[in-house]
Amino acid sequence: MNKFSVSIFDRIFSAISYLTAGWGGVIILFLLYLRKKHVSHFLRFNALQSIFLALLFFILSMGVGLIANILKYIPIINYIVNSILFFFNRPILFQWSFIQLFLLGLTVYMVVFSILGKYPRIYKLSKIIDYNAK
Repeated sequence: MNKFSVSIFDRIFSAISYLTAGWGGVIILFLLYLRKKHVSHFLRFNALQSIFLALLFFILSMGVGLIANILKYIPIINYIVNSILFFFNRPILFQWSFIQLFLLGLTVYMVVFSILGKYPRIYKLSKIIDYNAK
C-alpha cells in the first residue's frame, strides 16, 4: 500500500458520512477522537464536507422559507414568490422535485467518489473545506 492509497475503512466511513447527512461523520470522528486514533486527511475532509453541506442546506432552506413567508404578505410579490416556489417544488420525475433530484444526484456523486477513494470536489466549497481540514 503506497502512501497515497486510501484504506477501505476510510472509504466506507466517508460514504456513510455522506449518506447520513453528516451525522455519521460526526459520530465517527468523535469515536476516533475518544480512542485517540489518527484520522486520515481523506476521512477528515469527507466528514467535514458532509457536515458543512448538511448545515449549508439547512441554513439555505430555513432562510428561503423565512423570506418566502415574509414576502407572501405583499400582494403582487406573493404571486411571483409562489410561482417560483411551485416551479422548484413541483414533481418532475417519480414524484421528486427539482431540488430533491439535485440533492440526490449530489449525494450519489459524493458517495461514489468517496468509495472509489477520490476526493469529491464541489466548486469553491471544497477549497474552504480543504483549508480547514489541514
